[in-house]
Amino acid sequence: MTRGFSLYLDVLRFLAALVVFASHIGYERFTNGNMQWIRDLNLGSDAVVVFFVLSGFVIAYTTLTKDRGPAAYAEARFARLYSVVIPALVFTFALDGLGNWLMPHAYEGWWYNGVDQPGQFLRALTFTTQVWTDTTRVGSNGPFWSVAYEAWYYAGFGVAVFCRGRTRILVLSLMALLVGPRVLLLAPCWLLGVALQQLVTRGHAASLSGATAWLLALAPWALYAGALALNVPTHLTQMTYQLLGQMVTPNALFGFSDEFIWNFLIALLIALHFLGVYSLARNADWLGARMETAIRWSAGATFSLYLFHYPILTFLHGLPVYDSASPLHAALMAAVALAACFALAEVSERRLGAWKRLVHGTFEKLSPKPASLPQR
Repeated sequence: MTRGFSLYLDVLRFLAALVVFASHIGYERFTNGNMQWIRDLNLGSDAVVVFFVLSGFVIAYTTLTKDRGPAAYAEARFARLYSVVIPALVFTFALDGLGNWLMPHAYEGWWYNGVDQPGQFLRALTFTTQVWTDTTRVGSNGPFWSVAYEAWYYAGFGVAVFCRGRTRILVLSLMALLVGPRVLLLAPCWLLGVALQQLVTRGHAASLSGATAWLLALAPWALYAGALALNVPTHLTQMTYQLLGQMVTPNALFGFSDEFIWNFLIALLIALHFLGVYSLARNADWLGARMETAIRWSAGATFSLYLFHYPILTFLHGLPVYDSASPLHAALMAAVALAACFALAEVSERRLGAWKRLVHGTFEKLSPKPASLPQR
């Protein structure tokens, strides 16, 4: 992966996290409808698809080009997930508990699940909050749903790469039966990232002409904007509704995968965009060391920003002094939430090395030791 493309991916994933953040601030309870446009466009959901494609590309790249074995792959994925998931779960339940005690009115709505918290914690740790018809919300942490999807994509990719023959088919089939259709419906979005990595590795991106690369880099954004202007996502969802015979709404049946057709189209557009950018970015010599440091540092808090912000927003909007109709209050809430997420990143994902050592040590303890030969 070239320096320029790596930096571009970091910029885009940080921007995607900011879009999700802004999309959630757009809820009426936070900003009194002043940002309803971002809710109407559903940009936050679209940004999650960008994460899926990006994740598939990066995981495939680090796994297939660095010749990692199954143990190293599993350790890396566990460390990456739990370095943020465990702190985020502890933080969510602690802040929710405090907020619900001090200002229960702020937690009286669909956005908070206060039932069976031990069960929520267990499902979250095992990434089973979205299997089949389960729609377990983890306290006030709504964004956790996509992590529950992505963990299974990590696992499925590991099985596909490191298992062979009937074992691979059997294990993947059992996993599919376990997670159900919702998680599987968005798997093609993640796999498009893997396909992109294969195209890049085999040199197809580097061989593109300049005109073709620019077309691929720019056209997907124009097509995306045009689709939103023409209300294509809604039309596709209505088509899905009609195909189901109008017996049940897609959201009730598919949960967060209810726009799976539109999501796949977004994933295809972003994959084509990445292909063009890869050809154009090269080494990005125009970017100085300071700019690179700022980009890497910001991107290094993306996962924390994604998993910590919603409980913070929920808590802050319940404070007696908060006025959702005030743009100043909304701006201050956003600033405080962002600052808190960056601070929490310092004790979560920026400590990835420590988590890797912890996971590696745990794996070593759990690994069967070879039997010692009897002494003679």
